[in-house]
Amino acid sequence: MITQPGASVRSQTTDVDAMLAELRLNNDPHDIEVGGMSLHILPGVLSPRLSHAPDALISKWHIEPGAAVLDLGCGSGVLGLAALRAGARRLVALDINPQAVLSTKINIERLGYGDRAEAIESDTYAALQPGAQFDTIIFAAPYWNRKANDDLERSCFDQDHKVMAAAVGGAHVWLSPKGAMYVIFSDQGDVGHVMNLIEESKLRVRDMHIFRPTIPGGHVRIVWKLSAR
Repeated sequence: MITQPGASVRSQTTDVDAMLAELRLNNDPHDIEVGGMSLHILPGVLSPRLSHAPDALISKWHIEPGAAVLDLGCGSGVLGLAALRAGARRLVALDINPQAVLSTKINIERLGYGDRAEAIESDTYAALQPGAQFDTIIFAAPYWNRKANDDLERSCFDQDHKVMAAAVGGAHVWLSPKGAMYVIFSDQGDVGHVMNLIEESKLRVRDMHIFRPTIPGGHVRIVWKLSAR
């Protein structure tokens, strides 16, 4: 990858506390290239400079041409914007973190998608208009069953996996009849509990992919494709 002056280079870590500490060290925005997109990341937002979950999810999704896409917990907007590049017609990006929403708005404009995409502050689906329907819902879930003390930690920590429960449990309301939800998770969270949440929801597993660690001490990633029962 050729890095533009002032841009950051992607790296991997398995230590979530070290990752969060590194992100907090720098109070300045940074740019990072992911999949040919130059993204602007504000302080307080989980950066794909250190998180490689988006790469795994993108490698296994199928975005229908013209699809309406919901990016749940959008962070920098990397997944939703990649979906537009893959042929989606419309994007709604949601995040509870105001800095993440602002980052996504900046990147929407930066990449020229202002007429096809919007970013909204929302606790899971709360800000959606009644009757909204999406062909694809994308969710890069927080893995760790820990209490989040601020917005940045919410991108990684989900105590008792309550956000996962709300995301999976409510998805059927917003999915079109033939739509699909893609969820990425990790063995650093409680996989069995999440599988139970899926079983208790109105979704079913249509496909599942396992990604082995790519660095020593790394974690296993799981991508689920879910659809309505």
